[in-house]
Amino acid sequence: MLVHYYKNIAPNWRSAWSSNAFKNQFVLTILGFVAAHLLNFYYLRLWQGRSGTQVNDMLLNLLPPQDFSIPIFVLEYSCILLVFLFTLGLPERLLKGLQMFSVVIIARTVAIFLIPLEAPRDMIPLDDPMASLFLHTPDVFVTKDLFFSGHVSALTMLMLIARFTWLKRYAAFCIVAVGGMIMCQHVHYSMDVFFAPLISYVIYKMVMWVHAETKYGIQIQEV
Repeated sequence: MLVHYYKNIAPNWRSAWSSNAFKNQFVLTILGFVAAHLLNFYYLRLWQGRSGTQVNDMLLNLLPPQDFSIPIFVLEYSCILLVFLFTLGLPERLLKGLQMFSVVIIARTVAIFLIPLEAPRDMIPLDDPMASLFLHTPDVFVTKDLFFSGHVSALTMLMLIARFTWLKRYAAFCIVAVGGMIMCQHVHYSMDVFFAPLISYVIYKMVMWVHAETKYGIQIQEV
């Protein structure tokens, strides 16, 4: 099955790229994906200096803070890598996935603006090399990007995008494990973690609905 999948990567992309609708949508999606992340990084650093609400989280109060930065990083990025590798040969699925992630980033940026929160008490900062590379600066370490959890929402989207059952199960395991470890580390409030899968699912259904009505989001399909 995997051999057949990889043999079809090049033909699948040639077929998709022969469509002007796909090319237009793919280029716009990449631009939107990059723009959504850059704006997100900019505003999260900007909003780090504002005051927010400290939540008395009953669940977090029961969990003594522990540092799970390494296993969180391993599970999160191994899932991202695996889903990417096994979606690379499916151009339409990859296109939709990038659009979904872009909308999630936009929704998360808006949510953080509308719901300013202080970091949980006894938070142990998450040591994430990717965040250190793109988000944090020598002057600003972002800790108030709270509602909703980016790690859990990303893993949920990966589970929904993944094609193979074993990969969906691995992503589901990562959602539970990473969500639990993030709360144990007091990086997020429990509501940040619990709402993330719901928001990701709504966005997934929304993008799928758009593609059910249109071809690559541009050309109307014939009835």
